[in-house]
Amino acid sequence: MAISEALTRTLNVAGNTVAREAKDWLPVSAKGKWSSRFKSNESSSAASFSLSSSGQTSSSANSTLSLPRFNPPRTPPYYDNDDDNAPGSPSRMRPRSTYSRLHADIMIPKRNITLTQKLAAALVGVWFVIFFIIVFRGTAPQVDFDPLRNEIHNSKAIISSTNPNINYVGRWSRNKAQGSATGLLMSTYFPGTYFDVRFTGTSLSIHLGNLDDPVTMTVRIDDSNTYEILPYGREVVSLARDLPDGEHVARVLFSGARRTDIEALYVDKGKALLPSIGEPRQIVEIFQDTYNSSHPDVLSWSYLLASNFNVDRVLISGNDMCISNCPNDIMALDKFYFLGSLSAARGMPKYWHFEEYRPSLIILDLGVATKRLMDKKLMYRLLLPQDASKVYSESYMNFIRQIRKKVHKRVPILLLRPFDGSLETESLQVVQTLRQQGDKNVHWIDTTGWATNTLDDEATKHEKRASFLSLHACPFLRPRHECQFLYPFEGKLEI
Repeated sequence: MAISEALTRTLNVAGNTVAREAKDWLPVSAKGKWSSRFKSNESSSAASFSLSSSGQTSSSANSTLSLPRFNPPRTPPYYDNDDDNAPGSPSRMRPRSTYSRLHADIMIPKRNITLTQKLAAALVGVWFVIFFIIVFRGTAPQVDFDPLRNEIHNSKAIISSTNPNINYVGRWSRNKAQGSATGLLMSTYFPGTYFDVRFTGTSLSIHLGNLDDPVTMTVRIDDSNTYEILPYGREVVSLARDLPDGEHVARVLFSGARRTDIEALYVDKGKALLPSIGEPRQIVEIFQDTYNSSHPDVLSWSYLLASNFNVDRVLISGNDMCISNCPNDIMALDKFYFLGSLSAARGMPKYWHFEEYRPSLIILDLGVATKRLMDKKLMYRLLLPQDASKVYSESYMNFIRQIRKKVHKRVPILLLRPFDGSLETESLQVVQTLRQQGDKNVHWIDTTGWATNTLDDEATKHEKRASFLSLHACPFLRPRHECQFLYPFEGKLEI
């Protein structure tokens, strides 16, 4: 009797266990409807089996074990015509059939992953990535782009590009750079920038950070009239060698690159840079809407003008830019003037810090690029000529008002009539209107007849323009009694 009771309890436990297992694997939507059936099956399983006194197993219905029916899911999930989630179902309002609710979901028990487990998995992934970078980064081959670098590092003294004895002229910015010779860079996006430096020894070299975009450099040693052009400069470049041992002065001008990075200067072992002699020079800021990269910068009228008065020149030159409301992707000059760089590269300032220098004179040479765009029907094509002139003049005046309001309130500004005569009437109207409104430090310079002879070469034209413009700029850069002895010239003086 004890054996029969034990066998009955074992069969009951097994049946209940199978029922519970099947219940856990059902979809959530079917659990409530099947729970009552499981309970009835659990009770019926115990009632259906009993042992007779003779020890034989008997059942009221049959001699087999009665378990709850459970149909395994189909793969892929089956959708019937009444399933509202089925593709192409004609109606989403009809309820799903019992068969769909049982077999539409994949019969996999759902596990609730806690936030802590998710964070732990993410942390493991991050640590794996860091480990991969540390291990495999050191195995990459180290390429020496310039074999001269190691030799110079061993035989020369390294001078940081941020050394205060280097006099940078133009819009330069200081940046941090990993892997550079000193960890710092002096960078610029503007052509026509340069620096002056005094040093001792017999040689001078420069370490550039430009690898993909070479730099064209023009070098002058010891205030001579001889300039040496060094094209395609990258990495370490020798600027001067075999000089007499002693003090020297070098000027290095840059052009031809979208960005120039200076990592360091190199002088002889035991030598150093010397501080500048004399007072800081005056600065003339020249803003142009075009830039002729084929013409040497040291022969341009802007550089020759600054050389006539021994002042520094800051050149801000756009690449065929209009003043405002430019078409397509052309940058407007009224925004370009206030920028510190033309790129979103890391470390480069977006806007220029005007406290870096204060010019004694500003010269605006604008209008040529806008006239070209108008001739190509890219600007003001829907306006009448008189309306287009009015819009241009108003844009020019607003740009000068921005300069007055934001940075240079009382610095004299000279507006040049474009040398080819583009929009000359509009530029004169700008000056007249501003002077009537009270800005007496704005002047218009008539450049009619300045080096327009087609027989003159480009260098001669720039020399004549610099000579004529020197007469207009002299009262702002020198005492007036020093300007009356300048030679006369042909042209109109509109100051």
